[in-house]
Amino acid sequence: MMEIKGMNYPKFQHDLNIALESEILGELIFLNAAQHARSIEQQQKWKTLAQLETQTLQRLEDFLVQQGHTASIRPHIKLQAKASGIAMAKLPWKVAMHLLKQGTKPFMETFERMNQHADATTQEFLRYLLAHEQALAEFATQELKGNSTSSLVAVEKLLKS
Repeated sequence: MMEIKGMNYPKFQHDLNIALESEILGELIFLNAAQHARSIEQQQKWKTLAQLETQTLQRLEDFLVQQGHTASIRPHIKLQAKASGIAMAKLPWKVAMHLLKQGTKPFMETFERMNQHADATTQEFLRYLLAHEQALAEFATQELKGNSTSSLVAVEKLLKS
């Protein structure tokens, strides 16, 4: 078991690795989707999502250093992310948004589990980690509902935090 200032549960290292993979995967998917986007509007939205992933990745890296811990990713993740990003850009927008929303679910489960084990020193970051994933899901939900002008509200709020 891993222990981080009060966090002590069997899957913690696994969850840290998933968190790191999530941010790297998301950042690269969104950056590659932006490069291959069908429109300027879609390109801008993918770039904004990538900014949130970049910010979250930096905060995760800072968290790991502060907590004296490490995380690792599987070797194929970056290649998978590049291919997935290109595919997301080529799919019809609604299909891409459905896949994005579905793609957040396993990460949300991980981040919720991490939050359940948070203590005073980890809860702020772990709440943010979960909130960022919820913001991505909310973006996709709003896009699927046709609310394209306000779909980035939750994402932009976190970018300003």
